Amino acid sequence: MRAPRGREPCRSSTIVVLACFALGLACKERGGTSNVDSRRATQLIVVLGSSTAAGVGPSDPDRAWVPLYARYLAEQFPDFRVQSLAAGGQTTYHILPTGFTPPPGRPAPAVGHNVTAALALAPRALVVNMPSNDAAERYSPAEQLANFDRVRAAADAAHVPLWVTTTQPRNFGDAAQLAAQVEVRDAILRRFAPRTVDFWTTFATPPGKLASRFDAGDGTHLNATGHALLLERVVAAGIPQALSASP
Repeated sequence: MRAPRGREPCRSSTIVVLACFALGLACKERGGTSNVDSRRATQLIVVLGSSTAAGVGPSDPDRAWVPLYARYLAEQFPDFRVQSLAAGGQTTYHILPTGFTPPPGRPAPAVGHNVTAALALAPRALVVNMPSNDAAERYSPAEQLANFDRVRAAADAAHVPLWVTTTQPRNFGDAAQLAAQVEVRDAILRRFAPRTVDFWTTFATPPGKLASRFDAGDGTHLNATGHALLLERVVAAGIPQALSASP
């Protein structure tokens, strides 16, 4: 993926910063420290999702991709901050607008953890990270994508840009579930481009299971090494740069 453009420092400086974040170190910018006063951050990026976005996987939750991204923003884009409304076990139905009536056998929106709650925070952008729970519940790719479209419609109505991460590999034993993950991955990359983030490549082994070197031990969640790579992918998406360039 192409490197982010705009106010970001040179690539070598960015690599050093990301490496420090992944190791849990306190990095310093030229002429400043990482202890940026959060009150300066006026532009909010809200993350919706499930356990990965909630920090499950690394033994130290601070090494999950959302806290790492928060530190990256504090260092590189101090006018931005990130807030996660993610909760473990959520599916695309849980993040739908409050008041949505789900089909029989499907969960209702999770008030406080859905797109309605996210938009109530008046964010500059939304990021949706739904790795694999829909496939685990055997929700079809068509209904998953319909739910993503409903979230996008709510964000569009509020004039809030939406970024969507792909599905993530998981050690399903059923070939149909593995195939559904790939189908949804490909559809997200087509339908939500250019505001997509690839959370699949490098993490997956054919036919779509989680590579052992990124496995936190349950065949589902990524370890700290994996979350550090997720951070690189989100940084490369250039969200603050895109927001800063828009009116």
